[in-house]
Amino acid sequence: MTAPVSPSTVAQSRTSHRLQLPRETDPAAVLTMVRNLRPEAGEDADGVIELGEGLRLVPDRSPRGAGRWTLDTPRVREGPLPEGMGDSHGYGRAFPEGIPFGVERQGLDLAWSLGRRLYGAVVTDDGARLEPHPFHLRDLTVVSPHALAPESLAELLAPLEPEAELDEVPEEAPRTGYSATIPLPEGEEISVRVGRSSRPTALRALGWLDEAVDYELVHLPADPEEDAIEAPDPETAERWQLVYRRIGMIAGLLAEAIGGYVVDLEGFLVDPADLV
Repeated sequence: MTAPVSPSTVAQSRTSHRLQLPRETDPAAVLTMVRNLRPEAGEDADGVIELGEGLRLVPDRSPRGAGRWTLDTPRVREGPLPEGMGDSHGYGRAFPEGIPFGVERQGLDLAWSLGRRLYGAVVTDDGARLEPHPFHLRDLTVVSPHALAPESLAELLAPLEPEAELDEVPEEAPRTGYSATIPLPEGEEISVRVGRSSRPTALRALGWLDEAVDYELVHLPADPEEDAIEAPDPETAERWQLVYRRIGMIAGLLAEAIGGYVVDLEGFLVDPADLV
């Protein structure tokens, strides 16, 4: 019978994964995005980003290392991904013997998300390449200090989305807790959901956040299982991109009209100028 591994041995077990971003990526932009999710992350004199919990992003300072980072992490693995389970990140393929868990999974998820937002990729410690599609996550949320009444939201959306319809709204509905639907081709929809804010970490310093309102823009594909696809076919990828641009235009309109900030589904801030 194999003896259990002692905690001290587990603590000493480490590994590394490589984050590959475009060569022109500004390291300061990487730090800013990391702090959207981990505000306490710090940078040392060598440009190493300390993420906490033993996680580090180490820049490649070699002549050909522009855009390359090493995720230095404790190695924590669980069992293989169960057969048939959705795997949008490709972890089951990349880690057939046991997928990352706990703190290693947190670090790997962050690297994957940075790759998605910055058009990069992750190469695992075993050499598997994870290439997140930039439009895999299409939902956006406008976090605003102002709550629109249902009829005011409908009037605001009408010029851009004339087919938008408020869902069943009771008389004297409050300015939160209601929704609207925008039909798309092939049975898809964009749902606009208005409710009290989830208070994203990236905005936690705002004095009005406790009273903020979220305008969630959610893509509802005809096949809900497609969000578990790791690598979409060209037709699906094009549709994702078109939906993201449409959601982006709505988010930009809302942010300009009522004020606030745009965040994506993972909590990263999004510049409205990038949504045009």
